[in-house]
Amino acid sequence: MKRHFLWCLCILSICIAGCSKDNPEPAPDPELTLAPDAPIAFTAAGGSVVVTVTTNMESWSAQSDQTWCTIETAQNKLTVKAAANESYEAMPEATVTVTASTGSNSISKQLQVTQAAAEKSYTDLSKGKGTSNCYLITEAGYYSFDATVRGNGAATEGLDAPTAVAGTSAEIVWQSSANLISEVELVDGRIRFHISGTGNAVIAAIDGAIQWSWHIWYPETEVTALHAKSGYEVMNMNLGAMTDKIGDAKSYGMLYQWGRKDPFPAAATTTGTTETVGATIYDGSNKEVTIRNSSWYETSDNTLEYAIANPTICISNMSQFSTSRDWLQAGRSNDALWGNPHGDGKDDGNNLSNKGAKSFYDPCPAGWRVPPADVFLHLTASGGYAWVISDFNIYDVSGDGTLSLDDYNCGWVFNLDDNTTSYFPAAARFDGSYAMLMGSVSGLWGSYWSNAPFPGLMFEGGAYSVLSFQVKDQNGNEMITTSPFGGGGRADAYSVRCIRE
Repeated sequence: MKRHFLWCLCILSICIAGCSKDNPEPAPDPELTLAPDAPIAFTAAGGSVVVTVTTNMESWSAQSDQTWCTIETAQNKLTVKAAANESYEAMPEATVTVTASTGSNSISKQLQVTQAAAEKSYTDLSKGKGTSNCYLITEAGYYSFDATVRGNGAATEGLDAPTAVAGTSAEIVWQSSANLISEVELVDGRIRFHISGTGNAVIAAIDGAIQWSWHIWYPETEVTALHAKSGYEVMNMNLGAMTDKIGDAKSYGMLYQWGRKDPFPAAATTTGTTETVGATIYDGSNKEVTIRNSSWYETSDNTLEYAIANPTICISNMSQFSTSRDWLQAGRSNDALWGNPHGDGKDDGNNLSNKGAKSFYDPCPAGWRVPPADVFLHLTASGGYAWVISDFNIYDVSGDGTLSLDDYNCGWVFNLDDNTTSYFPAAARFDGSYAMLMGSVSGLWGSYWSNAPFPGLMFEGGAYSVLSFQVKDQNGNEMITTSPFGGGGRADAYSVRCIRE
């Protein structure tokens, strides 16, 4: 009986063992927790976050789908890292995937990781030398300036101190190439923007209409001062030019109606005809902008207010040409606009005695201004008109020992003093009646403004030019003249060669 019991017990044990192999215990449910498990947000400075990984699986691993977001693993710790972001754009969102597994059994969880853009650092253009209507840029980047001040904000003789600009937004009026200026905004009375390369632009403060506008100038060649025999320190290139290179249309720069602060582009080609127009410019949407003219038939728009609100309109004096050569309405000429209302005054020696001071309409950058009328008197033998090239104080560019048209290349290289020369290109002019670049010929005619009014004589609205020359007339006939001291109608738009304040 005992033997029978033991035999039955063995049989039962074998059955139980067989059943255990056919029906093993189920594996535990995979578990994986991350602490913290919330999205990770890095600042631009970067940093690291340690995440504790807890799992009942045999092993775990992690990976990031963005190279900027790196990871390190050690035991039950996952470290998520980000280096400093020096760009002005946020990094693309990263996903860190943590996977735990035992054999073919696995579980995954994800962490979303972001990093903010670097905070933009704006160079203050109006700090140091002060505010102006033109800001000179020397490298691409982010800039800002005080957009509450008109020009230099100064009260000068004949002009009271200007009121503050009260804009509510800012915009690109025009730019010399597409996408030159971007990210324009008005914040707390300051205009901020980014400039990507060399060129010219006009940016305005807006409140329904343009309240004031500023010229942004980033030339290819460094702006420097050259000593002139007259004692002035003269800019080495035209205001708004890209370069001072001889025979290059980029040397032409901008053109200005006398007393106005806003520039008009000269021709984009070295030579032209009476139908040549200014270089192509673009608005903030990269659409072409046309420099237009005001009415030829009436003068309701011939006011300072209209000029300020419409920096892309050249104002015509056509309907008042017989009485005034000014772009302002006849009888409302203002001799003080560029800061030298008595600039035609002379001392006992018959020398111009009044130099003036920079006004808030002056178009030159901070530290520079439009010159008085006596800056270039030494550029001809007589100090006045000259019709013989040998009487021009020019440099022998050709090196043949004689002064001739061989030394002319869309402008003359004048001797500023015994050791200094400077190229003055023939950028032509906007005709004051048609208020268009037509009427003069690029490459053949050059005209430069002073800050001084020209005595009335036969008509109102004249101003002194400090330099004018031509080598041919509109019909292509040789007509060689140079004058460092003459007059012109203020509605004409001439070049400006600034001097040091």
